[in-house]
Amino acid sequence: MPERMSTMSDQQPLTGAERLAQLRQAIGAIESASADLVRQPRPPAEDYGGAQASRSDTPESITYVGMPEGDDWMRRIPARYHDGQDGFDRRIMEELAAVGAPCYTLNDLTKARTVPQGIPIFVDWLNHLEERIPGPEDHHRQAIRSNLIRNLNDPAARGNRDAIDALINQLERRPPLPGGATGFAGFALKRIATKRDFPRVAQLIEDLPPEMSKGPLIEYLGKVKTPEALDIALRYLDTEWTYYSLKALIAMKPAGIRSRVEPHLQDPNAMIRRLARRALEKLPE
Repeated sequence: MPERMSTMSDQQPLTGAERLAQLRQAIGAIESASADLVRQPRPPAEDYGGAQASRSDTPESITYVGMPEGDDWMRRIPARYHDGQDGFDRRIMEELAAVGAPCYTLNDLTKARTVPQGIPIFVDWLNHLEERIPGPEDHHRQAIRSNLIRNLNDPAARGNRDAIDALINQLERRPPLPGGATGFAGFALKRIATKRDFPRVAQLIEDLPPEMSKGPLIEYLGKVKTPEALDIALRYLDTEWTYYSLKALIAMKPAGIRSRVEPHLQDPNAMIRRLARRALEKLPE
């Protein structure tokens, strides 16, 4: 998505704050598209009722590009991997292998379409990460944390109470975690949270500090389609979170808000203009 820049000759120069807001819109849109490529969702369904993923005696077979091959793959660990460094942890590798999810690193496993048998492991490690990798939040632990979270961005985790709680706990940490963990957590929560999670997500939106992205959580509101969710989405329509608010409104299709959307047909950002047109095509008169 291009940086939000003026293309109108009579546009007044943007202030520094306005440029920052536009840049956040652009970066957020790119992150939104990238995060959705982590795993493509299965066809939408109503609430799965919080069914928990569990380990099985016959784990589901998975496949992905670059997956280790052969029965002896754990005895042929590539030389670039060193236990306890740069996101490689032999304990995690062995736990996942035991449930039929072979990988050298968690980052590798994000290439799989879905890893339902791994979800209890991802949640357990995320909840106990500081105990198992004590010390400061160095590069290694950041990599483990971020990729545990990315692996919860899985349609098989939708409605999973433990996974949702683990992600919310990451977003509630203060000061916010360094690196990309909180961004990944927001996108994962957007995917796996259900309508029943609205009160908690709404509170998160209110509580997140300015340096953390509210965008994915605003977009989540499109799943809820209640007056309360609509009120929050509209509150962010004319802010730096316009992109996500429009996406939520497109999903909601509420009546009586076309006049709020129409000004964004003139937005300097082409992506915003496109979303505004799409919204007006779907919104009732």
